[in-house]
Amino acid sequence: MACLPPPIGAWRAGTEDDPPAALRNSYPMGVFTSLFNVTGQPAISLPVHHDLATGLPVGVQIVAAPWREDLLLQVGHLLEQALLWNDRHPPLS
Repeated sequence: MACLPPPIGAWRAGTEDDPPAALRNSYPMGVFTSLFNVTGQPAISLPVHHDLATGLPVGVQIVAAPWREDLLLQVGHLLEQALLWNDRHPPLS
């Protein structure tokens, strides 16, 4: 996403008076994935960092050439090992 995770239902803001607002509100949440959904390239997002103010995860997206899921998963695995992000948890309150 091109933004921190928004509150639940944030995409609906303003849609009562302006129905296309849903599309505009959703754009930052899918702008980086739509291209690869269309081209069929394998992509993965890994939450390798967190926002200091909120504790919410911030990810990096990795994209590979078509049919190179093997390479994508290898790089993802290396990042998991190098950055040790799997033990981080955002606050629940």
